[in-house]
Amino acid sequence: MMDPYMTNTEALLRQGKVRLDSLSVRMRAAAPAFSAMARRRKLMNLEARYAEVSRRYEMLRSAGTAGVADLKVGLEKALDTFRSEIGWKP
Repeated sequence: MMDPYMTNTEALLRQGKVRLDSLSVRMRAAAPAFSAMARRRKLMNLEARYAEVSRRYEMLRSAGTAGVADLKVGLEKALDTFRSEIGWKP
């Protein structure tokens, strides 16, 4: 059984994925060529940010007891950056 922090973080990760997927559908809609390229770059950046959050979550989940505090800080920073860039207000 996971502790409450990990359970909450996993739920946030799922919500972030849903938001990213929803945004992805909207950003892939038909648009002028110049706009489509800018949207695609932004989407790729957001996908990379989400991948970083997911990677850090997995690192924390699989970690033993050593370095957990540093892993949590890294995860929180990555999540804050993702939220900020996607426009997700807590």
